[in-house]
Amino acid sequence: MSNVKENNILNTLHSLYPTLHDAEKKVADYVIKEYLNVIDMSVAELSEQCYVSEATIVRFCKRIGLRGFHHFKIALARDINSSEKTPSPTINLDNFEESINNIFAYKIEELKQTASFLDEQTVKKSMELISNANLVHFVAAGNSIPVALDGAYKFSQIGVRSIVNTTPEMQISMAHSLTENDVVIGISDSGESKLLLDIFEIAKIRKAKTICITSHMKSALSKKADFQLNTVTKEKLFFSEFSFTRIPAIAVIDTLFLLLTKTGLDNSYRSISDREQALSDFKY
Repeated sequence: MSNVKENNILNTLHSLYPTLHDAEKKVADYVIKEYLNVIDMSVAELSEQCYVSEATIVRFCKRIGLRGFHHFKIALARDINSSEKTPSPTINLDNFEESINNIFAYKIEELKQTASFLDEQTVKKSMELISNANLVHFVAAGNSIPVALDGAYKFSQIGVRSIVNTTPEMQISMAHSLTENDVVIGISDSGESKLLLDIFEIAKIRKAKTICITSHMKSALSKKADFQLNTVTKEKLFFSEFSFTRIPAIAVIDTLFLLLTKTGLDNSYRSISDREQALSDFKY
C-alpha cells in the first residue's frame, strides 16, 4: 500500500478520527472546533478543557504522527497561517442565505483539501492499473453505492470495461469471478464496511488488484488495499457521528475519469460519441 501524502493537521485528524481512543477523540473534537485557540494553550490548559490527562494529550499528538504537543502546536499554527480561515459550520434556519453559503463553503473546502490530500504517484499508479485492466469492478455499500454507479458509468463511457452491482450477494458473486487482470475499486467513507473487506480479501486470493477511496487513511480497508486514494470530509462538523457527503469521492472518480481520457484522447472521444449516439433515441 502506498504512503499517504503529508498534509495538514486538521485533515489528518478527520482521517484518523475513527482510530483514536475515546479520550483522544475528546482532544480531537476540541481541536477541530477550537483550533485557533489551541495554538496559544499549554498542554495543561488543553487537558483541562478536554477533561483528559496531560499524558493523553501527548499520546494524541504521537498518534497523529507528531513528536509531542510543542511540535503539534507548531504544525497547527503553520497550517492556519498558510490557509484561509475556515468558514463557520453554522446552519441557521432563521438565516437561509448564510446557511446556504456556509454549506457551499464547506463543500468547496472539502474539494480543495481532497485535491491536496491525493498522492500524485498513487493516482498515476491507479490510472495505470485501470488502463491495463481487463475489467474494473466497482464495489460499495449503503451511501457509497451511488458513487460506484457513477464511476462504472463514466469509465464505461470512455471504453474502460466496468461493472457495478448494488446487492451484496451479486458483489460477492462477481468477486469470485475476478482474475489477476482485473481491478477492484472499493468506495467507503469509513473504510470499515465488512462487505468491502470480504470482497478485498477475495480479490487478494484471486490475485486481482485493489484500490480504495476512503476518508480514513488507517482504516481496515486501507490496510487491505494495494492503493488508497484519500478524501477529506468535514461533515462531522454538522453531524457528530455520521457523514453523508459523496462529493469528495465523486470528485476523485471524476479526476481519474478526466485523466484517463487524456491517456487515449481519440479513443475516449470516439467511445463517448458512439455511446451518446446509441442513447440519442432516449432523448428529446
